[in-house]
Amino acid sequence: MRVPRIALSGLVGRPSPEPSVLTDAPARQVMRHAIGLLLLACCFPLIVTALTSGHLYGLPLSVSTRTRYAAIWTQFTVAAVIFWWLCWLVFARTPLSRVTPRQRLLQRGAAVLAGAAGMYATAPFPIPLAQVVGSAVFGCVLAWLALEVCRAHRVSLRIALPRTAVERLRDWEITQLVLAVCIAGGALSFLLLHLIRWTGAGVPVMKGGQMATLGVDNIGTLAIGLVSTVALEDVVIVAATIALLTAVRRPAWQIYTLVCVPEVLLHAYLGLPAIGMLVFAAGRVWLYRRYGRLLPFMAAHFTFDLVGGGLMLMQGLPFWYRPALGLLFSLLVSWFESLLEKAAKPARPDAQPQPATPDGDTPQPSDHPDPVSTR
Repeated sequence: MRVPRIALSGLVGRPSPEPSVLTDAPARQVMRHAIGLLLLACCFPLIVTALTSGHLYGLPLSVSTRTRYAAIWTQFTVAAVIFWWLCWLVFARTPLSRVTPRQRLLQRGAAVLAGAAGMYATAPFPIPLAQVVGSAVFGCVLAWLALEVCRAHRVSLRIALPRTAVERLRDWEITQLVLAVCIAGGALSFLLLHLIRWTGAGVPVMKGGQMATLGVDNIGTLAIGLVSTVALEDVVIVAATIALLTAVRRPAWQIYTLVCVPEVLLHAYLGLPAIGMLVFAAGRVWLYRRYGRLLPFMAAHFTFDLVGGGLMLMQGLPFWYRPALGLLFSLLVSWFESLLEKAAKPARPDAQPQPATPDGDTPQPSDHPDPVSTR
């Protein structure tokens, strides 16, 4: 895979411009909403991590039926909170003074159906594939809630598709940077894992392979499960948290802490090597604060997990399959990048219009932003 170029075409090297006004809500309210989203996103995944790999940290290996029921009811409670919060936000922004009766019916009906689907998805399905699909539905509903919370505070996550060749090249470069951070964090964690296994240091580490630990046995299940992973980690934990906390001018160390700690805990099934995910989390925080584009983050994370997980699932095949597929993937990346560069070459980057979303863009500021009014 080609090493990402930081300032290719002069696009990625330029941070986003400073916003003028981000939110009118009190800082404490925005902080409560950001932390509430984090708790909703991390509560059940952390319980699952504790149940599946808690023995690494001294917890009982077997889980009682009462504990399993408690976990199921916890997820259902989280889904119920998401249902009411989502409906409240959508109902509040769709009065007849702002939307037509048809728009109100469609938007409110979609919120109710989505929230109900999220609660139904928490049911303990006997089929493993149904459980994976349920997790994907739950993650998408929570991602919608995060978008509505940000919209209520007039904070945009900048999810608009690129409209010009220059914007597409810019997003592609950001995607490569995020992918490089994902590779660095994942490689560090697995180097620590194999180093600890080799030295026999006696510290908690994952037993067996990652796919077996996560209960993934085919590429289809992996791809569906990644929908939930991307929705929870990229939309809620990274983008929404950074955008909301930046809107009320919280210091950088708080933003890094509120993102990095959940990311490390969500990968605690690796054991002690999960500390390597600090690179994975902190690098993405830095990139999102600098460029503030959500779609490249989602695309890079999904691609990294899909390709990496796919290679792990191919361990039963001859070894030469994996480097061959890695080479093929690198060639596809190079070919796609050459097409984007060729399309963007005739255009001047400075002449391209700034991307816009219906809510208005609110790019992420640098570490020393200008003061913003928060009435």
